[in-house]
Amino acid sequence: MKTAAILLCSLTGLCAAQNQDLTRPATVREEPAQSPSSPLYRVTVISRTTKAINYGHLTEPTKVGLKGTVLLPEQGEARVQATRGAVVIDAKVSHLLAPTRFGPEYLTYVLWAISPEGRAVNLGELVAGPHNKAKIHVSSDLQAFALIVTAEPYFSVVQPSDAVVLENVLQPGTIGKAEELDAKYELLPRKTFTYNKPTGESEGAMVSMPEYEATVALYQAQNAIQIAKGAGADHYAADSLAKAEQLYQQARGVPDKKTQSKQIVTMAREAAQAAEDARAISTKRQQGSADRNATPPLPSGADR
Repeated sequence: MKTAAILLCSLTGLCAAQNQDLTRPATVREEPAQSPSSPLYRVTVISRTTKAINYGHLTEPTKVGLKGTVLLPEQGEARVQATRGAVVIDAKVSHLLAPTRFGPEYLTYVLWAISPEGRAVNLGELVAGPHNKAKIHVSSDLQAFALIVTAEPYFSVVQPSDAVVLENVLQPGTIGKAEELDAKYELLPRKTFTYNKPTGESEGAMVSMPEYEATVALYQAQNAIQIAKGAGADHYAADSLAKAEQLYQQARGVPDKKTQSKQIVTMAREAAQAAEDARAISTKRQQGSADRNATPPLPSGADR
């Protein structure tokens, strides 16, 4: 059976938390750049511009390139076809290295469609196989959009991180009605979910692929719950967060990660999704509370 190295400590930096309550905050102080445990890169930009392509309507399939950024100089390709009611996307990437190279909090990759107005749509998780090759078949209701790939702490995020590793580019052989449009989009700063690996943690043992998938799914759920707590979900979205924690504990309680990996992955992914919902609800409610507490402006000419 194929095996994969579970770097339980360097992979996630959260090994000890598997045996304790989820009380660690989602945001942790960043270490100096010269520290041995620092991530591969550091960025300060929180917005970015790329090229969106207008695929028209009922066009022939068009191939676009997926070009690596300075973070991941790899190449990929996407086959895009505008059909009736949706645009179908088949993307594939070779040599997709482990996302933890950008920091232990990054556990997966996500493919995004970015509209020219900057709206980001999570198209799905890009999962590499044993040979670091990944492919995904998805669709979008957008007609003009850019494709990007980012490293993320869990699969169900609703806003891309600033760890952009691939962006679409026009190829010489690109056909169809392709119109380049500037797409500006906001990125979630990495400090929102930074965790620095404590010194002294060691690598885990080799495990089977089902165990690997189950363990990574559990850590993604754990990341999502911690980030939701850091966003105040335990106060503003307690019910949704409680559901996420319950599903996470149920997934952790499955005794055999090898033979029951599908059950674990299913519950863990549902937990991550519930935690992301809790985070989004919390953010929205806090914004609503801030708006209600804001002092309304006085009418023109009124005494102050």
